[in-house]
Amino acid sequence: MDARGFFGGCFIVSHGNESIFIASTSEGSINVKSMHISCKSDTYQPGHNYGGIIIYQYDGKSEWRTANNTHCKSGYIVIQDSDSENVNQWRDEPGQVHGAVYRNAFSESVNDAKVVGEGFAVRNGKSKVEKFEINSGVFNNPKGSIHHDHRKRMHELSEHCVGKIVEYWKTAGPSWVRQRNFEVKQLLEDFDRKSIQNDCTWDDLFPQN
Repeated sequence: MDARGFFGGCFIVSHGNESIFIASTSEGSINVKSMHISCKSDTYQPGHNYGGIIIYQYDGKSEWRTANNTHCKSGYIVIQDSDSENVNQWRDEPGQVHGAVYRNAFSESVNDAKVVGEGFAVRNGKSKVEKFEINSGVFNNPKGSIHHDHRKRMHELSEHCVGKIVEYWKTAGPSWVRQRNFEVKQLLEDFDRKSIQNDCTWDDLFPQN
């Protein structure tokens, strides 16, 4: 399984692993306590390729509605078949796959708002070995973004959480009966903090005057 991401800035996990805090800016810090997989996601089929996005903030908001009235909160995840006609019709969107998934899911371009998020993919290559990819230039390090660093990969915290949700999604089937919402605290129960490559601290997110 491969993974591609479109974020990579300052992430801090709270005490007790209850939430993930992301970059403090003039628009405030982002606090992700749970993640939600959208009903707009496609059903997993082995051998297909999928693009995924997780959205943390929209025009400075942690809760919002998109152009097609989709109700979203920080940690909103969409996974769609990147080879489908529905997604392919938007290949001119930024980043091809991730921008196309965003447009197909929300009926608007990622350029129409200040969107903070990350991108990933589930890909099946010639080796037939499925990969979870975590690189994306659209969401992980867009030019001039105050929320992103130089890396095109997802942050280790979100990679760990989203990776678990992807594994659930693969077994959920079309009915989505079991679960749509995932608490960050549970997702991070087995997370190794030593795997984090940035050196952000609470002072970076919440500077003292």
